Amino acid sequence: MDEQQYQDFMATQQIQQSMGVNAANTQQQLMFQEQEKGLAEEQLDVEKIIENISNLLQGKELQEKEGMKSWVATTDPRRKILSEWGIQRIMQAVRFHINKDILLSNYNEEQINRQMLHFTTEMNDLVLLKYERLFKESTFEECKKIIEKKLEDKEKIKYFAMELLGQTPDKEKIKKEIKEEIEGRIEYEMEKIRGSELKERIKEYGLLLWEIENMVYATYNRALGGKERDTLRKHASFTEVRSLQPEQKKTGGMFGWLKS
Repeated sequence: MDEQQYQDFMATQQIQQSMGVNAANTQQQLMFQEQEKGLAEEQLDVEKIIENISNLLQGKELQEKEGMKSWVATTDPRRKILSEWGIQRIMQAVRFHINKDILLSNYNEEQINRQMLHFTTEMNDLVLLKYERLFKESTFEECKKIIEKKLEDKEKIKYFAMELLGQTPDKEKIKKEIKEEIEGRIEYEMEKIRGSELKERIKEYGLLLWEIENMVYATYNRALGGKERDTLRKHASFTEVRSLQPEQKKTGGMFGWLKS
């Protein structure tokens, strides 16, 4: 191999080595960008919060099994406070106040307090003006079970009272007497139960609203002074420092839109 051939060989080696380094740098930069994108998406993802609120509104129970927590539909109809319309209406308001745009905003304390006042007023007005649609109405079957339970309790009480008086209770006679007492009053009892169950559901709404308010407030608080944007900017700056591509430093990386 003469001098010229040697120089050509070395030049080729340098080009190949440079191409290999550039390819490795590009691959590493792509990896960094994917990591950045994943972190940003996770930080701005509010769907988990919204899902938790939706499960609360549906009256589901958070249970733990084998170290894993999951929401489970309740078998107790009294835990279902809201109607389907009520759930959707409140979720509509929740999505308005909990979203990515809110997180990336820049609020001061006065603005946050004003937004929270607006949210709570909106929810209270909804209860006041549309409570009959907002809350779940007890079904015929649910009312029937309650009436049957009441009749059963009455039978037990009457049976016990006769025993205390030294009388011999006749179960069939007691059942007949109690059924005769309620005859002609079934419809009235049904409506009475529906009204009573509605009042109980309304009592639960205060706690439910307080839980939702805290989640909404936490979302606004993350935007206090633009903290969420600031966190993303700092992460973007750190990524630029470690970036191996000079061009990326000039453009500001994938977080350049946060520089504005």
